[in-house]
Amino acid sequence: MFRSKFKNKIVAAAVLGCMLLTSCGNKPAPSQTQNAATKQDQTAASSETSEATAKPFDPNEDLSKYDLKDDDSLEQIVSKMEAKYGIDIVYGNDIRTEFVDQNETLRAAKFTNEKDIAIALRSINEGIGCLPKGFMQQLPYGKHKILKLYLTGAITIEGTNGGTIPAFTSDTDDELYLTVEILDQGIINVPDVLHELTHIVDFKLQYDGLLNDADWGKLNPEGFVYDNNYIDNMAGKKNTENCFATERYVPHNTDCAIDDIWFYYSYSKVNAYEDRATTLEDLIIYKMWNYEVAPELYKCPHIKAKAEYLLKLVEKDFKITDADKEAWTKAFKAII
Repeated sequence: MFRSKFKNKIVAAAVLGCMLLTSCGNKPAPSQTQNAATKQDQTAASSETSEATAKPFDPNEDLSKYDLKDDDSLEQIVSKMEAKYGIDIVYGNDIRTEFVDQNETLRAAKFTNEKDIAIALRSINEGIGCLPKGFMQQLPYGKHKILKLYLTGAITIEGTNGGTIPAFTSDTDDELYLTVEILDQGIINVPDVLHELTHIVDFKLQYDGLLNDADWGKLNPEGFVYDNNYIDNMAGKKNTENCFATERYVPHNTDCAIDDIWFYYSYSKVNAYEDRATTLEDLIIYKMWNYEVAPELYKCPHIKAKAEYLLKLVEKDFKITDADKEAWTKAFKAII
């Protein structure tokens, strides 16, 4: 089964002001700036292949010993996060700088400001810290033994004018990795990081035989087909139905009935990967910050059905403590 390997989001200034959402209850919600370009199977081998292996998940381990302190050095932050989450953090001069697939090359600049890297890691720690205990250790599958986290400077697409990617993930060339761009002052977009992690969850669910596009397609409108066109979908270039003000099946169309909402927003309609990742975005953000980007989103029955479907698969494929099951169930029930 074919699937794209690079998963990412392109920042396109032309659409930043066009994404004000309203929920299916027509309440205003903050703007989203999640644009993307689809990528294909990566063929280039990585410059290095880590032999590190994530430690086994121990549900009884006391993780408080890995809590970050205000005076922790960068090395201490890295050491604690690697031990807590079972990941391999790569930064500074040690990062990969080139990622190649059949159609394009992504280049990552090195970022060496250790103060800013430490700030970025604290933000990442806040985000992935909201996930169930042991979740990160369980992400690797098949030949992949550990998730590598690359912290880089600007990530550009060769041959484009100004296209940048704040985060992307892939499971090709013998690595399972998440690459995150750090801006000045250590700024990163935490929801972007979590969005990319949901792609890795997707990869794992498919590898383990629990998820396929045919079953997922049954949760979409009859006759609906993803068009795999990131840019046109986001910018509303194709026709009036793909304009943010009028598009069908999405919450920001205020004329759309609650039972005709099938997708979080236009970006969700690009392909099944983005649909699944965006389906869980609001829940993850709510769990992390007690805040709904799109209020009443999960009251839309089709969105709720998709979220429940994914949550059941995750619970089946991952070992999750009773406390975490209860916490995530409580969060989901609070917003449906």
